[in-house]
Amino acid sequence: MGKRTCDLRRPATFSSLPLVAEPPGTVSLQYGQTNCDTNPLHTASAGRRRTLAYFIVRRPRGLIAAALQYGHVSTRVTMSYAGTCDTSWTNDLAIERLELVIEQAGRDWSLLQGQEHISGASAGQYRARVQQAARFGGRVVTSARSAERLLRTADPAIHHGEAMTCVWRAEAAACRAARIEDGLPLNDTPQETECRPGCANLAYTDRDIAQIRIQATAMQQRASDPLAPHPVRDRAAARAARLQEIIDRHEATRPAEPSRKEEAI
Repeated sequence: MGKRTCDLRRPATFSSLPLVAEPPGTVSLQYGQTNCDTNPLHTASAGRRRTLAYFIVRRPRGLIAAALQYGHVSTRVTMSYAGTCDTSWTNDLAIERLELVIEQAGRDWSLLQGQEHISGASAGQYRARVQQAARFGGRVVTSARSAERLLRTADPAIHHGEAMTCVWRAEAAACRAARIEDGLPLNDTPQETECRPGCANLAYTDRDIAQIRIQATAMQQRASDPLAPHPVRDRAAARAARLQEIIDRHEATRPAEPSRKEEAI
């Protein structure tokens, strides 16, 4: 009995394998018809591979999380888990990266058009790159190679992290300079866990500031907790002060709203 064919679509959750229909978008995944194994418990199945690729690409430190989930001693094992003879696994990763970049660019452009305020050292670079990426008119992707080529031209290299946004430039990245100083391997993407507050690549959107306000409130509550040890309260107070400085700088650079009289004119 021959293997059936399946249409690779975006999974709903990591733990549930039923796949949902892809909403209409700017990238058509015509190469997504392939032979697949119907066993849902093995990553050789197309659905499982696409699920894994989705969460590796779209979750912070997704590859490391996947390696921990499967009990792998190295992320290299995870990358070859679908079988070294089956190259469609890396194809899934390329397609997911491309989809993420295009969706993120569209969302950033919409919010920027809606007067989202950007502050930080790379605020100007952020606006310029988002505007450039918004010119993408859509293209049909028929292979992983074409997806990778499109990714090289369409990717604005803007990475949204936790309460911060990195407008990546390798030569200005403080995390990369720190890895060079420590003699560690270099990456072509930012290392969020090694982010430095004074990095020239940092920018803050209104979305980031909303997260920073939550963090600042939590630090202020910890600093005022009478049951907490003094060192813990001191560190929390210092952290809250640094976060408040970021909020204050963001609000200080926000353009003034036009008055009603100016609007009438």
